[in-house]
Amino acid sequence: LRDYQVAAAQELQQAAAAGKDRFLFEMATGTGKTLLSAAVAKLYLRSGNATRILFLVDRLELERQAERNFRHYLANDGIQTVIYKQKRQDWKQAQVVVTTIQSLAARNRFLHEFAPTDFQLIISDEAHRTISGNNRAIFEYFSGAKLGLTATPRDYLKGVTDQDRKDDPREYERRLLLDTYRTFGCGDGTPTFRYSLLDAVRH
Repeated sequence: LRDYQVAAAQELQQAAAAGKDRFLFEMATGTGKTLLSAAVAKLYLRSGNATRILFLVDRLELERQAERNFRHYLANDGIQTVIYKQKRQDWKQAQVVVTTIQSLAARNRFLHEFAPTDFQLIISDEAHRTISGNNRAIFEYFSGAKLGLTATPRDYLKGVTDQDRKDDPREYERRLLLDTYRTFGCGDGTPTFRYSLLDAVRH
């Protein structure tokens, strides 16, 4: 891990120690979010805070890429990674399950084939897309801790006043459900860890 990835993992540990179970890593594209996710997964598994982890993506190419990378990073530690739709009968044998959110949404598969407690950590890649629309129900179905990864979080409550909230409560609620920061427990608009493109260029 690079120094900033170690710092991100440490920030998550501190937030968890303070009782939080939702975290957001706002990191520029190309700064190693998948490697960091693998490190966090290993941390959860080795510390006994998880027996199985779900890694959610929203595109097929990201699914294959994530599964390849997780296998590469974690196989030597005896941690098995599978793509859910390729192992639909025996995915429970793996410690890390990678899937597209669309696979879970098809025919409400998440309701019929999974229990809310099947995963103790849900990692959401491109988190601002995983929580939108009907995806939100899937994301919230699982009761485990949740880590969002994104280079482009959406702050849908920026500039919204108390008066706006009173004038149009439905619009306020819609914005609240789409807001990346609040969804991942960062109500003040500050992520658990931030590593900007400028930080990356300096590094």
